[in-house]
Amino acid sequence: MPVLLYDVPTTTPYSQRLIDLGIVANYETLATIKRLLDHIGRYLPDTRGVNAAEADWFQQIAADRVLNYTYGFGLLRDSVWPTLMLEAMGADYVGAQPDGLYLSANKPHMAALVAASGFDVPTECLIARDVTGHRAEDISKYFAAEWLVIKPAYEESSLGLSVVQNEPAEIVSAVASLRKAVKGVLLAQEYIDGLDVTVPVIGRGSPSCLPAVVLQHDVKQTAPFVLDAERKATKSHVQYQSMATWSIDIRRQLYDMALTAFRLAHLRDYARLDCRITDAGQCYFLEINANPQLGLEKASFAVSAAQIGMEIGQVIRQMVSYEDLPYGPTPLGLGC
Repeated sequence: MPVLLYDVPTTTPYSQRLIDLGIVANYETLATIKRLLDHIGRYLPDTRGVNAAEADWFQQIAADRVLNYTYGFGLLRDSVWPTLMLEAMGADYVGAQPDGLYLSANKPHMAALVAASGFDVPTECLIARDVTGHRAEDISKYFAAEWLVIKPAYEESSLGLSVVQNEPAEIVSAVASLRKAVKGVLLAQEYIDGLDVTVPVIGRGSPSCLPAVVLQHDVKQTAPFVLDAERKATKSHVQYQSMATWSIDIRRQLYDMALTAFRLAHLRDYARLDCRITDAGQCYFLEINANPQLGLEKASFAVSAAQIGMEIGQVIRQMVSYEDLPYGPTPLGLGC
């Protein structure tokens, strides 16, 4: 009997979670988890949910196969614990192992690995301590970009993401604000002006890409845009769309980047590549996310699966059954 293992507090009001950040990577509640379970039940009828926020959750999973959907519900140090427990228990679980979680969350290292594999990555530098005037000036001079992205160096998804002008005073302010919530190393990165593209990857022995999808805006953007965690969750004024009409060379590069990053991060079962494509068609790696959100309707996994006639529940059935997709590593042969 498959188990969906999630991690949603039952006592603390959702709005109070990570109150300093104001955002979390996966905006899941008990209500959204119920909707997901109801949907999965159409394809895996015996699936039941277990909440890792409950003290005895590890006793509830018994010998069942577990779809580990706990990662990304908070800061890395907290959301990795259920996976460590599953590993220690010798559980049969679907999703990244601990090394995959830690590697994919290490944004600077992943960018270096992907760059060493021949792909483009944004210019970036680490911020290991508080930033004062002279250090902020050095950081500003290091970048040619007009805008910078400031974010935690070692967190899942888009936690704490912000965009600031490349000015010393702006850098000092952004770093000080983020350090109130994240005490670790931060990352300054050049802002890449372009479209956000995501490529879901599923599979274990022979991973396959689901069709790439591009984030389109309902209204024209007049300022730098980043898909932070809140926007990823709500999809307010944005929507993912098919890239079937895009150049096959760009799509081939996206799939190559996704599969390369998937393997470099030691991932398995399900993950998502996030990247940016400029007007000139240049693809920049941003990150590879382990165990990403599996939301319905407007979520990237769901929109991507729909391009090949699948619902997210069918994709989850493939994952839980350890079945390969029939078309091989990429959907290029299907025109996607």
